[in-house]
Amino acid sequence: MFDTKKGKYSEEENERIITALNEELAKGRPEREVIRELANELNRGYAGIIAHVRKLRAERPERFTAVSAGNTKPRLNSWSEEEEEILVQTVNQFAKEGKPISAAIEALKEKLSRTPGAIYQRIYTLRNKYPDKFTHLPKQRPRRRKQPSWAVQKPVIRKLDAPKGEEERWNPAQGHKEVSATAEADLAEKSPEIEMNGEEAMLLKAFEERYGRLNLQAKQQMLRLMRRYGCTRVSIALFTLTENKDFPMMVVDFLEKHLTDKDKRV
Repeated sequence: MFDTKKGKYSEEENERIITALNEELAKGRPEREVIRELANELNRGYAGIIAHVRKLRAERPERFTAVSAGNTKPRLNSWSEEEEEILVQTVNQFAKEGKPISAAIEALKEKLSRTPGAIYQRIYTLRNKYPDKFTHLPKQRPRRRKQPSWAVQKPVIRKLDAPKGEEERWNPAQGHKEVSATAEADLAEKSPEIEMNGEEAMLLKAFEERYGRLNLQAKQQMLRLMRRYGCTRVSIALFTLTENKDFPMMVVDFLEKHLTDKDKRV
């Protein structure tokens, strides 16, 4: 990855920024798209361009003749009260109709010209700040108390005559034996029901609608991620996967593996 230019902006760069914003915003293009193109053209960081545009607008307001489409004043990363009201109404309406939050985010992406990750993050920011406004979202998951290492890593006691997968381990706190992790996995396979709260179920549903149905092992892996990093962080990562420059390569690698495995079966 190349290093972006740093330091003071030249007058030529200032003129290019002002001209591009006036011309492209007059055509109705979203301001963030124009700034992203300017960042590539001038070899400047995206956040740095945003900050410099804000400074130029404050110093030379008469030079800026156009604003973002649908706005009465320029907007960069900040959320207006009108946008937040649209977001709350849309999320509540979709939830009331039994539709997943991913569908609401797709609709909001078109209405607000925001990325899915930014919308999802704003939903949970507003839910924490104004919980009464959201009438249909699930309750926040209570934090789990971290167990001490001695309670998690229990020694395995093997029986010579025990079948494979039925090893037992001793729990010093309870004074009795428990089935091993292998046996627990076997039980989970026989019992497809997995305990989860509403927020976890909603995020799993959003994943399956976007990428396909998960098997039991993948669902358990998703739940481990949500309980380790939290649903909000996992959801933001999920909805911004396509923005990662490595994501297309992973898809191509998977496609190649899929086709190779298919050839072997023929």
